[in-house]
Amino acid sequence: MIEKTLRLIVLSGIFALPFIVFIVAQSLFFPFITGKNFAFRIIVEIITGAYLALALANPIFRPKRSWLLGLFALFVIVVAVADALGVAPFKSFWSNYERMDGWVTLAHLFLYFLVASNVLNTEKLWRTFWHVSLSVSAVVGTYGLLQLAGFASLNPGFSSLSRIDATFGNPIYLAVYMLFNIGIAAMLWARTWQDSKPGKRVWFSALYGGVIALDLLILLMTGTRGTILGLIGGVVLSALLIGFASPTMRRFAIITVVGILIAGGGFWLVRGEAWIQKIPVLHRLATISLEDNTTKARFMNWGMAWAGVKERPILGWGQENYAIVFDKYYNPRMYAQEQWFDRVHNIIFDWLVAAGFVGLVSYISILISALWLLWRPNVERGSTEASTPNVKKNETNTFSTVEASILTGLLAAYFFHNLFVFDNITSYILFASVLAYIAWRGSYGTASLNIPSVSARALPVVAVCAVILVFGATWLVNGKALVANRALLHGLGRQQGGLQKNLEYFKESISYESFGTQEAREQLAQAAAQIIRIDGVPDAIKRDFLSTAAEEMSRMAVESPLDARFPLFLGALLSASGNFDKAIPVLQKAHELSPGKQTILFELASNMFANGDTVSALATYKKAFDLEPSFTHARIWYAASVIRAKNDDLASKLLTPLLEKGGAADPRIAAAYVSRGRFDKIVEIWETHIKLNPNDAQGYFTLAAAYYGMGNQARAISTLEKVAVIAPGAKVQADALIEQIRSGKAKLQ
Repeated sequence: MIEKTLRLIVLSGIFALPFIVFIVAQSLFFPFITGKNFAFRIIVEIITGAYLALALANPIFRPKRSWLLGLFALFVIVVAVADALGVAPFKSFWSNYERMDGWVTLAHLFLYFLVASNVLNTEKLWRTFWHVSLSVSAVVGTYGLLQLAGFASLNPGFSSLSRIDATFGNPIYLAVYMLFNIGIAAMLWARTWQDSKPGKRVWFSALYGGVIALDLLILLMTGTRGTILGLIGGVVLSALLIGFASPTMRRFAIITVVGILIAGGGFWLVRGEAWIQKIPVLHRLATISLEDNTTKARFMNWGMAWAGVKERPILGWGQENYAIVFDKYYNPRMYAQEQWFDRVHNIIFDWLVAAGFVGLVSYISILISALWLLWRPNVERGSTEASTPNVKKNETNTFSTVEASILTGLLAAYFFHNLFVFDNITSYILFASVLAYIAWRGSYGTASLNIPSVSARALPVVAVCAVILVFGATWLVNGKALVANRALLHGLGRQQGGLQKNLEYFKESISYESFGTQEAREQLAQAAAQIIRIDGVPDAIKRDFLSTAAEEMSRMAVESPLDARFPLFLGALLSASGNFDKAIPVLQKAHELSPGKQTILFELASNMFANGDTVSALATYKKAFDLEPSFTHARIWYAASVIRAKNDDLASKLLTPLLEKGGAADPRIAAAYVSRGRFDKIVEIWETHIKLNPNDAQGYFTLAAAYYGMGNQARAISTLEKVAVIAPGAKVQADALIEQIRSGKAKLQ
């Protein structure tokens, strides 16, 4: 009875995992990420505890000898060593709320793989599991169609009708989820077709074909180009493999490949047509280019990652530490991209950075062993009744050519997808599930590992120990982090107790010292920077927020001394509170950690200028400009500082490239010239800007102010009178200014 209960617990947990895609935990910080991940971890911890007791009681459930099992375990060990020897072991092991990755997730994936590959030990169980997964994907796809129609969206701030995300919060995550289910449905369709008689293939063909069609449509509507191209490449690879290995299906394979090539070539020829531009997914595919900004960012990221790999090539930096590499080797040409990449967006470089060449080779070996199990010769393997009671002597369970080809194409498509993005918990689970399925069929009939058995009398004791183990592991892994997460979300929300209550929640979240502490501190710092600027907030509350946030960011900088993010946040916080002299050395530290990042130099120069050190501010703005002269903001900041330094020749030289496109008409430039009373320069720049942008109402207001500053009231009034024509909504404001000019009450601000 106890053994049946343990098995039921394990199976229930395994079959529950496909449903976690529906979890969107609005009561948690990062609701699309944390809810799914916490559920996965808790379920795996429960089924692992039950499985350990089950394996001790019955040899049939014990792990089978397998290269795939051994190499997966080796990979987990290698990454653990790399994390322990990395630059931030705590974060490497535990990750954060935004990603919930790290070694703890990798270990849970291995445990899930171990349990699934040994408890799902019949074809019926596996087929049922896959059918559950496909059914869930169909429900997700239906929700995606509702989102496409504008009837439903859980994440309106991120998703759009051109890139749907369903319950994933990110179109990329939805795309790879659908990719896996398309491959699984194709494999099941092929196997069922092979096992069925002609005339009885219509109903399951309709079901599998319908799931594939729906999931394919949703994948396309995510607009995720890497996944779409990966799917196309995977289909071509599968067709080629089928054609080479199966003469009877060669014609089908050739037709498939030729059809894809013709369709791809035809699309390439018409990619510039207007109708292509009107269809979002086709437009995204048509814009794939080496000159595309996303493509350029990927290449620059890979270059920075390679620089980090060369510094620590053997075991890397540890998981979750690419942000440190990104800062240290930041390419100034990345100025137009996200400033805080924590992933390389390339599976090869991600593992090279995380675990070096040893880790990458370990990861690749898992894929190679899976492919070997798919394609090894169909040999019979003897078994003993003691090791595998359900397997008859000389029984085999190898993959057919079509199955092996489809799964190879799926793994190739998944790998290609990961060359441009990165994994999430749903893709991790599906990948581990496919590996577990391959491992089960590949080890069919092989001997189990030698593990001591327990008697029926001792089984209740073992079961109780398993329960205690599960509760302990669940609290250790999830308890504090869950409580801290909810406290953080309360800190970010509106509280009846006012801002002081918010601060208490921030402090509570940080006090748990969970893997979400970094995010709690960062959110506190951002909240403090906003609060100290709000009029009406009592000074005591402002001081409490400021002192607490500064103290916590200082601790964060000590705990992670190689990360430029924390001194930058601290410096910005001190700057917002007017403590410029204290902010400068902190920001200089941030610059030392990330010498190529212009945003740090901007913050540093701004503080120097506010602190009265105009010479150092000018030199710092120049340094930011020299890093990458094509960065317009760097040019503007440098030009503005040069203007204030009264070097008009250099200012003119810096602004000339921007004048032709009206880019010199910037408030920072205007403020710099106003500080010197050079309204004539403002007139010169904004007249050019207005000619190029005749419908810019704000430009007319600035030009009118410059005319008024020069004493030319008539030109100021005539300029404001044009505003009513181009922007009727601004007529009231323009008329009020005109009246002030005529009455002599107008003031320049």
